[in-house]
Amino acid sequence: MKRRLFHATCLWVLSLTWMGCHAWAGLAETVLRVKPSVVLVGTFKTTESPRFQLRGAGFLVARGDLVVTNAHVLPADLDKPDAPTLVVQVRSGQGDWQMRSVTVLETDVLRDLTLLRMEGAPGPVLRIGDSRRVREGDYLAFMGFPIGGSLGFSHVTHRATVSTITSAALPSPSAGRLKEQAIRGLRNGTFDIFQLDATAYPGNSGGPLFDPDTGEVMGVMNMVLIKNTRESALSQPSGISYAIPSRYVQALVDRHR
Repeated sequence: MKRRLFHATCLWVLSLTWMGCHAWAGLAETVLRVKPSVVLVGTFKTTESPRFQLRGAGFLVARGDLVVTNAHVLPADLDKPDAPTLVVQVRSGQGDWQMRSVTVLETDVLRDLTLLRMEGAPGPVLRIGDSRRVREGDYLAFMGFPIGGSLGFSHVTHRATVSTITSAALPSPSAGRLKEQAIRGLRNGTFDIFQLDATAYPGNSGGPLFDPDTGEVMGVMNMVLIKNTRESALSQPSGISYAIPSRYVQALVDRHR
């Protein structure tokens, strides 16, 4: 009896191990395809040091001149006369970073999404997948530049499992604990977000959450919704991150094709 139980346990462990390895089998090749489409988003000003200030990540879509990122990545003082220039940096075929000016096409404040138009030649794009296919327990990956100002501007990929699909704005226990963004979300209607079993840092905001086999974008990594409606993952990383489902990105892009 004990031997049969031991054999059954071993088969169960081997099965789980095979499933986990199979889920990530194609990730290395997918990362190579995704990297050229993931860009640095920040500001540039000759009088600042450093002149380029990283604010987050973004990725190219549609015709290769549109960039998706988080709304909170944008500086609040862009309209001021002495404000720095909003830019993205795209990796060239030779491996160096090329700076491009961008303009803001549209901002979805509720879902913390922004669509930018990039000047210059278009780059390789990522395909936006159907986030309605994502299920709890699915394996996904995300890419960005975590703490890029300190660690350097290299693409970094993390693996993640969709822990749950939950509401972006949950009622607080008392009115005094309601945050401005939570109030706005409750007024305008909540929407679902993906909770992931991985830690994202500044520099991941705006980066793609993608299918490890196909590279299709299933969501956009987000930091503000974590801070305002959940735990403060910026100061105390908890191993939990969130992403905005890609169906909201698709709707944003469709309005500017």
